Amino acid sequence: MPQHHMMQYQLCDLILESNIPLVELTPATGQPPACTFHLLPATAPRPVAVDWFHQWLLPDGEAWLSFGRWEGDYLLRFSDMIDFLVAVDGRTIRCYPAPDIPPETVRHLLLDQVIPLTLSQQGKLVVHAGAVVLPEGAVAFLGRTGFGKSTLTASFSHQGFPLLSDDCLLVEERRGQLVGIPSYPGLRLWPDMIEAFFAQEPDLTRVAHYSEKKRVVLNHVRLSFYPDAVPLRRIYFLAPPDESNGARDITLTPLRPADAFMELFKHSYHLDITDREKLKEEFEVLGQMMVLPIFSRLAFPRDLALLPAVRECILADLKNNLM
Repeated sequence: MPQHHMMQYQLCDLILESNIPLVELTPATGQPPACTFHLLPATAPRPVAVDWFHQWLLPDGEAWLSFGRWEGDYLLRFSDMIDFLVAVDGRTIRCYPAPDIPPETVRHLLLDQVIPLTLSQQGKLVVHAGAVVLPEGAVAFLGRTGFGKSTLTASFSHQGFPLLSDDCLLVEERRGQLVGIPSYPGLRLWPDMIEAFFAQEPDLTRVAHYSEKKRVVLNHVRLSFYPDAVPLRRIYFLAPPDESNGARDITLTPLRPADAFMELFKHSYHLDITDREKLKEEFEVLGQMMVLPIFSRLAFPRDLALLPAVRECILADLKNNLM
């Protein structure tokens, strides 16, 4: 992969500096970077003798992402593809790719996995969520992979509501309320969802060489991106798809603070789950958020024909329960 001079981009509320083009991001200038990324040549020796302390596993039990420590920094190893070395303060990231890893895979793992984890290391609350901006403010959808948050987010976006985040949302408390801070203009969908939402196939790019998901180019379709922080009016935790058992009901259930606390923590990014001091700080932040009556559980049948009814239910919830 060719090396380039350092370029700056906007991501969430920070400036990311990179030695390769990050075509998914908006260029930025004139501010000091909060994080610097360096892609190293594929010939660079990868870290060895790593002290591993955590793993994310695939359904078949294979390690997808391994977390370790190496020479005072954090190492994130994605299978046998790529190593990312993250400084303990989260301000620098170095990437060691295996040979023949395409640039879109490097960018996807950096933007959609490593950066959220790095932000968490900087003390920020980053949640695995899709989010859109409605007339009353932003709503976020949180759930495990396959629970339908991308489909629900795309459904609102396709109806003209601006996209705030596809999969990673930075959340901050400001003046007694939560705000959602956008990540970057991107929408990643499976081919069947693209076919369902678009009468004509939009401009698409590959997300990664190992995935069938495609990235929808927002500028070439009637989808808009909201570039600024916006008050977060509701956080919906999605119930498992099989919970409906064939029923056609759509239900919204307010969550008790203790349940909302556990759900929000479960869907947050954490680079080092062994760092007790950082976990204590996050517990304190989450605990302060629980006084806000914005957390609900959303259960609905996973039927595309019912998405308009799901949207109407959410819009009515916001209109009838404004804080």
